Amino acid sequence: MERRCELCGRRIPKERLQALPETKRCVDCSRKNGPDIRGRRIAVGMDVDTYKDLLGAIRS
Repeated sequence: MERRCELCGRRIPKERLQALPETKRCVDCSRKNGPDIRGRRIAVGMDVDTYKDLLGAIRS
């Protein structure tokens, strides 16, 4: 599978694609312009107030 960097057009090495399959940038462009992969938000299964109460109970 060959993919080209969205910014400079150079080929992205297969090792990088194996480690980061969703990447669209080469290492150099990621270093210069920041990563193109963003973390995903995952629901914790409870509302904020419950979380704060639980956190407070653990800290005391």
